[in-house]
Amino acid sequence: MPPSSGKAQLFADRDYGGAVTTLEEGIYQLGTSAGAVGNDTVSSLKVAPGYTVTVYSGSNCRGASATFTADTAHVGEAFHDVISSVQVFAAQTTSTAPDWFDEGRPPDWFEE
Repeated sequence: MPPSSGKAQLFADRDYGGAVTTLEEGIYQLGTSAGAVGNDTVSSLKVAPGYTVTVYSGSNCRGASATFTADTAHVGEAFHDVISSVQVFAAQTTSTAPDWFDEGRPPDWFEE
């Protein structure tokens, strides 16, 4: 289930429990700019469709990192209660199809 508001939600407890902080797109230092969930306290998170959350063990997006694109009931033992900074951003989509492909037919100049 995606966040009820914002682009991501961080939870202090597993399975989306405990204190919660809702984030918009941006870079956050936990304990200073992220709200109720503090430094080294994140256990689970929710991610809105089309967004990506990258968590870091150190401040200023340094140290070990993990990227999440979906709701995660437990961030895993490697990141449980060690996350210090977070980056929330729109997922990058890349397409190898030409621009006209989205229209469902090739342009007049295209020869098969």
